[in-house]
Amino acid sequence: ITKKELNDSLENLGIFIPDKELTQMIETIDVNGDGCVDIDEFGELYQSLMDEKDEEEDMREAFKVFDQNGDGFITVDELRSVLASLGLKQGRTLEDCKRMIMKVDVDGDGMVDY
Repeated sequence: ITKKELNDSLENLGIFIPDKELTQMIETIDVNGDGCVDIDEFGELYQSLMDEKDEEEDMREAFKVFDQNGDGFITVDELRSVLASLGLKQGRTLEDCKRMIMKVDVDGDGMVDY
């Protein structure tokens, strides 16, 4: 995602970061130097933003955002819906979302649970 997309997404989450700080953060986490933030780099940025907060609580809150029906699982459709609502390009297709879920799906059921 670009700097603007990242800024818009963070603002949608209620996180407001001054432009200069956001630029510095991107430069710090943009491991491949392409000027954009991929999903892995975004994870690192999110973690750095949340370091000051209780990680367990934050993870549960983030999980609740994605678990739209409250059943304790994040499905491919729920992931896609939330990423789309944040305006993120990654995850636009079901295949993208399936790949993302496969990376963290420990029990192989096609969903993420907390």
